[in-house]
Amino acid sequence: MLTNGVLTDNFCIDDFPNPVLKDIYQYWLDMKGTRDMPCRRDLHPADIVNLLPHVCLVDVKHDVNRYKMRLIGTETVKALGKEITGKYLDEIPEIEQHLKDRYEWIVRERRPYLVSDKLRWSQKSFLNFCSVGLPLSEKGQDVDIIMYGSYYQFPTSIMH
Repeated sequence: MLTNGVLTDNFCIDDFPNPVLKDIYQYWLDMKGTRDMPCRRDLHPADIVNLLPHVCLVDVKHDVNRYKMRLIGTETVKALGKEITGKYLDEIPEIEQHLKDRYEWIVRERRPYLVSDKLRWSQKSFLNFCSVGLPLSEKGQDVDIIMYGSYYQFPTSIMH
């Protein structure tokens, strides 16, 4: 399912283009159970070691209306060409202009979304990617952490 940068919240697990994103989404569904969204304490990195390169966690700082990059998976670092773990979104304006609306959407709507597009906020803007945004909550009400599963279509080596 290609969305060309448009968020879609009407999707099922079969819409994911690869097993990595399917597994991340299934893990989130398993954590969630019958609740609207899982808690951060439900997330056990040891359970998803093979998926961690594709996972990012973003803290939602409601009191100051900011987003902090808690954990940025190695596949995202590779796609961006730089490490942004520990930075606030507003400290990275070239990324903020593309992602802030998506962060605000998931915090407001409290449900997952799927998006695919070109990686416009990177020097590698030729890359296609697909991401699923997944809300997490400490107390079951507000989105306190956004979990992203992302898959980047890196080009294969060209044989001469």
